Amino acid sequence: MPAIRGRRGRGGDHAPRGNRRAAPAATYDAIPRLARIKLSGGLGPSDVPVSGRSLVYALTGAILFFGTAAAGAAWLGSSLFDAREAFSRSADAAAANLGFSIAAVDVVKMDDAPDISEARAAEVRALVVTEGRRSILSLDPDDVRSRVEGLDWVASARVRRLWPTTLRVEVERRREYAILREGDALSVIDANGERLALERPEDHPGLPRVVGVGAGPEATPLLVALESLPALRARLKQIVRVNDRRWNVELTNGAVIALPEEGAPETMARLERLQNSHALLDRPLAHLDMRAPGRVAVRVHPELAGGPRALLGGV
Repeated sequence: MPAIRGRRGRGGDHAPRGNRRAAPAATYDAIPRLARIKLSGGLGPSDVPVSGRSLVYALTGAILFFGTAAAGAAWLGSSLFDAREAFSRSADAAAANLGFSIAAVDVVKMDDAPDISEARAAEVRALVVTEGRRSILSLDPDDVRSRVEGLDWVASARVRRLWPTTLRVEVERRREYAILREGDALSVIDANGERLALERPEDHPGLPRVVGVGAGPEATPLLVALESLPALRARLKQIVRVNDRRWNVELTNGAVIALPEEGAPETMARLERLQNSHALLDRPLAHLDMRAPGRVAVRVHPELAGGPRALLGGV
C-alpha cells in the first residue's frame, strides 16, 4: 500500500488541486484559420488574395453568364412569339369554321368620289385579307384602312364589318386636277400637286396644264380656286410658273393673264366676275396685266390695234 500511494503521488494527472499550474495561453497565430474568421467577424481584405489570373477568370465567367442569359431570353422571346402566332392562327381557323369566314370583300367608292376601276378594286382586295387569315374576326378595320390608304391613288378609306362574312371598304380616289409639264415630261397631278403614278396624261386630254419645274405643289391654291370658277376653268389652257415667283394664266384663245405674286386666287376670282359681267374673256385680247391692285392693263391682238372697235364693244 505505501508503494502504491507513492506511485500515485508522483503521477502528474492526480496532483492535488492546490499544486496544479495553469496551462500557458495559446497564441492568436496558433488558432485555426476558420476559428480566426469567426472571432474577427468575417473576412478582411488581407484574407482574400486576388491575382491577375483569378480576375481574368471572373470576368470571363461573368461574360459567359450574361451571354448565356441573353441568348436564353432571345430564344424564349422567339418561342413566345411563335406560340402567340400559332394560337392566333388556330383561333382564326376556329372562327372561320364556325361561320365567320370571309366570303366577300366589297370595294366601293365614297359618295361624290370618282369611280373606281375593277383593277383598282382588285388591288384593294389583295391588301385586305392577309396571308393565313380566313375569318372576319381576325381583321382589324383600322389596320386594313391604313394599308388601303397607303396606296398611291387612294385619298381616304373607310372599313366596316358586315356580319357575319362580308367586309366593306369605301374608297375615295384622288382626283386628277391637272397635267404637270416639266420640260418634255408630262404627269398627272392631284389638287395638292402630287403626281398620280398610275394615271396617264393621254387619258385626260381635258385637264389644264401646270408648267414649270417643281411647280405642282405651288399650284395647289390656284387649282383649288378653279373648282369654283367654271367660266375661267372652261377657257383655261395652262398655268405657267414665272421666275418661280408668280403665275401667268394662258387661255385657249391665246390670251395671257399676268397674276400678282400675292393673292393670285383672289385675282382669278375677280377675273371670273369680269367675265360674268362683261364677257371679258371672250374678247380678242392678247394680254391682261392684273398685277397692280384694282387695275387691269389690257393689250389687244396686234391686228386689231388701232381699229375703230378694238375691243369689239369695249369693256
